[in-house]
Amino acid sequence: MMLRRKTIFLSGLGFAALVAGGFTAAPILTAEADAPVIKTQATAAPETTAAIPTTETKPDPDAGAAPEAERVLTPEEQKAAAAKQVFDKAMADAAALNAEYENFKRGRSKKPVSLSAFRSLELRLDMIADADPSNTQARDMAGMMKMRQYEILQPSVEIAARANRLLYAHAMAERMRDDGTKVMVTGADNKAVRFMSPHMTRQMAMQLSESAKIPEKAKALQFQRVVFGNGRRSWTYDVRRNRLR
Repeated sequence: MMLRRKTIFLSGLGFAALVAGGFTAAPILTAEADAPVIKTQATAAPETTAAIPTTETKPDPDAGAAPEAERVLTPEEQKAAAAKQVFDKAMADAAALNAEYENFKRGRSKKPVSLSAFRSLELRLDMIADADPSNTQARDMAGMMKMRQYEILQPSVEIAARANRLLYAHAMAERMRDDGTKVMVTGADNKAVRFMSPHMTRQMAMQLSESAKIPEKAKALQFQRVVFGNGRRSWTYDVRRNRLR
């Protein structure tokens, strides 16, 4: 009993000495250990909108190469381009004027076409054709413009020509009255002139034609034929063939 108490007493002294010496059975915390380390895992903030997909731009294999810089025209090319522009404008104007004339001629329009407009285009197209003889289109269109002028003037021209043929016959009748020769116009539009004399022969007809220059006058006045006769026989001068038969 005494031994047990002694043992307990010694044990208590030993424990007290350990406590007094600063020994402790608990683990010693360092400075690093004093602050507990809290490990956190970064988490992405929740997306509020759907992500916009990105597209990578790829070259289009079908697209052509980048256009080259505009080539500067040579003086010859510039001159040719300018001439073509003038030609195209003249042809367009001629086509429009021709269509306007056709509408007037067929009664679809009451607006008459100016004669000077056709003449102006004829001169323009002739200048283009003269500058480029190979441009047959310009020459042909110029011819059409000239023909249109004739069509417009034809009624007036025919009236004037008919009157001129009649005046010629009267003048020749006055000139040959002393010879007993009568001169008169016949046929449609006064297209024939007759020289009638009782003494007329073929030889006289040839001499008269030469001295009075009847063939030249007949052509200028657009006579179709000249007839020489004596009442029994006649000889006709064919103006187109330039032959007396």
